[in-house]
Amino acid sequence: MWWRSEPSIRSTVASLGAGCAAAALLAGCQITDGFSQDSGSATATASTACDIDGAAPDSYRIKGKELVGDVDGDGNPDRVTLREDASAPARCRHVLVVELAGGNTIAAPVKPLSWPGTNPKLLLLAEIDGRDGVEAVITLSPANVFRPGAVFTLRQGDLARMRVKGRYTPEIFPFYDEFPAGVDCTGEPGSIVLTLGDLADGGTDDSHWDITRAFYQAADTRFEPVRREAFLVEVGPEARQRWPEVRGRPFLSCPNRVD
Repeated sequence: MWWRSEPSIRSTVASLGAGCAAAALLAGCQITDGFSQDSGSATATASTACDIDGAAPDSYRIKGKELVGDVDGDGNPDRVTLREDASAPARCRHVLVVELAGGNTIAAPVKPLSWPGTNPKLLLLAEIDGRDGVEAVITLSPANVFRPGAVFTLRQGDLARMRVKGRYTPEIFPFYDEFPAGVDCTGEPGSIVLTLGDLADGGTDDSHWDITRAFYQAADTRFEPVRREAFLVEVGPEARQRWPEVRGRPFLSCPNRVD
């Protein structure tokens, strides 16, 4: 596999202890949220299984903040919210809703993580894939040590969840971890850098971090791997001083960021 096993997932499993979620992760099960690791598209069953036909039903209430940004790239501001129906099944409980300036409303379910502490929230909007229009960024477990998230983009009138090719969990972006971890845009449109760290020497050296920075380029709804760099740095502030993506604010350098 192009990408090595992820220290963030290992630390999450350790924090969970025994249980079904930990066993599933250790057994190599994928948390794919309806995506195949080698496929370029999502399955078509997500929205229909949640009885979402264009817009969230009236039972869903706005959760958290409302953000305004140009999602469809037409130059007009659109309204983006995350909505929740506490009585719905877990896979359908949270729905991302985009109310376009032209009058149309688009919705997509935000499937939760399969480990404790899941509490999806709308985090920000930003132009991430290099195309006109901003993407919606959802944080999936903001109170946990490991804080992953999801990125939704508009394609052909529907919201699609973006993926990173070659990763163990391709639809999950690391936003923060107890080790250096994060994601940001680079200076090239549609290019992102994804950074993960762990203790050096297989976790036995607690004075150094083994850090990998991987670069990807957007290709429709996927990010394709371009190159990667490996670093050995001392445990301490050096990583945050050198790389903005590990400072706990994902997609900090992306254009048209709204939070």
